[in-house]
Amino acid sequence: MGSMRSAVALAALVLIALPAPVAEAQRQGAPSQPPAGQVKKPRRYNIQQPSIFPGAPVAFPDLAVFVQGEKRTKYEAGRVYVIEFFSTTCSHCEEAAPIVESLVAQYAPRGFEFISVTTEEEAKVREWLAKPEVAELVKHSVASDPDQSALKTLQFGTFQNLNPRFFVLQDGKVLWFGHPDIAAEPFAKIAAGSWNPESVRAEFVMNSVIAKAKDQTNKLVADCEKDGKWEDAFELFDAIAYTIPEKASTFELQKFGTMIGPARMPVEGYRYGRELAIKYATDIASLRTLARTTLAVTTVEVRDLDLAFAVARAADQLGKGQDARAAEVLALAYFSRGDRANAIANQERAISLQTDVKLRAKYESQLAKYRTDEPKPVPAAPRKPAGAAPSLTSPGVEPQ
Repeated sequence: MGSMRSAVALAALVLIALPAPVAEAQRQGAPSQPPAGQVKKPRRYNIQQPSIFPGAPVAFPDLAVFVQGEKRTKYEAGRVYVIEFFSTTCSHCEEAAPIVESLVAQYAPRGFEFISVTTEEEAKVREWLAKPEVAELVKHSVASDPDQSALKTLQFGTFQNLNPRFFVLQDGKVLWFGHPDIAAEPFAKIAAGSWNPESVRAEFVMNSVIAKAKDQTNKLVADCEKDGKWEDAFELFDAIAYTIPEKASTFELQKFGTMIGPARMPVEGYRYGRELAIKYATDIASLRTLARTTLAVTTVEVRDLDLAFAVARAADQLGKGQDARAAEVLALAYFSRGDRANAIANQERAISLQTDVKLRAKYESQLAKYRTDEPKPVPAAPRKPAGAAPSLTSPGVEPQ
């Protein structure tokens, strides 16, 4: 019933007139969309397949120097190797270190060999390992790989860029890769001999395909920020959405964020946003992203607060008041409209619902601002001067 009410409420958005700031932008010469009869069918996107995924064959990484532990150059039959990519100056790696060492303590006795790899020079790694707190914690092998040979063998073929991350290898095959936070289940199954890499292959391949596509859209948006040829970026967004329909919302929402943000096309952008609100009226994640992009992306100069509020409220209704992220974005929508009391009430509800420690801390920080700052929309960041380095952000992607 809640989803039906949300869909009906969002359908009414098509009848809402463009707010005054958007209409003013139109009068100032924003380009208009072509007539419906002239809209072309999107071209197909050339999907690039990753070379690294669960089940893929892979050579043993060529590691230059083992700063700690015995040097390895090949697979030992039946042995499981865990390659961790990290940096001695990476705060995320430092946060994950206790998890890594817990896994080492649990699985090294069961035949897993852990090798942490950094692209930093040997001297810097030795200096880091000499610190008492590090020496006490890190007992497994550590390798220096400044020419990035291991990254080229493993990481680059996934099209993804995550740090820290594990690659689990055995007998010349990739078993699994991912963040230490989510390693518990695959590690347990690998140790038990019940892990089947083929069972997750399709999911990992799709994640890599999407990562590659996002990288391409980000780079093209950066180019368009310099040359203004936004039709090239919009064509790419449409092509990816058309070719990969199961992930269409990701790139349609990125297109929306680009239109109302760096492309400075609020009239067309919010018209497109209303279409997406109707299309994804029962998709809570898409509605949250649509609202958050409108309210919080700093490249957006004109914010349609009516659209954002309606979409945020619909997302909260879809979540039946129990979705922390929906409550959080509804709080932002209220604050942007000048309603401090409702912003605080909904942010407090978001905090009570959020189980992720890091996100809860962010919510609490935001609540403090709602209690002290002036309730108003998030200001747009000053535009960069011509020739400045372009932004590589992905508007339309909900933060994790």
